[in-house]
Amino acid sequence: MTHNIIYTPRKTSLSETGSRSLTSELSVQRPEGASYGGSQTWFSSPSIRGYGCGLIAAHDLLWYLERKESLTAQTDRHRSGEQPVSDSRSWEDYERSVKRLHRLFPILPRLGINGLMLSAGLNLAFLLRRLPYRACWHIGYRNTGKEISRLLSQDIPVILSIGGNFPLIWKKDRLPLYKKTGDGVYIKSSSTRAHYVTVTGIEHGWLRISSWGQEWYINWREYRNFARTKSCPLFSNICYITRKH
Repeated sequence: MTHNIIYTPRKTSLSETGSRSLTSELSVQRPEGASYGGSQTWFSSPSIRGYGCGLIAAHDLLWYLERKESLTAQTDRHRSGEQPVSDSRSWEDYERSVKRLHRLFPILPRLGINGLMLSAGLNLAFLLRRLPYRACWHIGYRNTGKEISRLLSQDIPVILSIGGNFPLIWKKDRLPLYKKTGDGVYIKSSSTRAHYVTVTGIEHGWLRISSWGQEWYINWREYRNFARTKSCPLFSNICYITRKH
């Protein structure tokens, strides 16, 4: 099993940024305990359960930004009797919230949601919820690492796509996902492809992510290599969020 363990991350384009983290962690109160973000596997709907990772990533981004904006205006909200958005939700509340949002994010059978659909759905949601943000799908690999770091420094979660194989679409190459031990050792524990995750932090060349309601880590060098050689920039990239002034 030693080939599944990485003790020291190599220097990467993200190493120079040091560490970045969101100021809060979103959790859902499930029967098995508090989660780390949401998961499409909790839903009985075949479309959400099988292909709803983009919907979950969009939902959790909106949840975080709504909470961020509510905290910014917390004084006014308390004065009006409103409570700020919580960073923890019951499963029942989370389920209702995701199902409502599903109307803005149609899931294509066996395909899910592509990056352009994801950005369009987010922009509509921003408009309807009066959130001062704009979303666009990032194209190309140049400066992607720095853009991730910049978004996190602005306390904005980053939706990251781990694309499907392209142009060899019949291939089944996957990107490793790691768990981090208390000793700082990264152990390969799973893998994925054609999947959206939410980046919540950077740790010297590693991305800390939320996926399937759990905390995982992605080696940035491995992600870049996968995106360049196994996928393509349209499928393996980020949703870039800017705040309107």
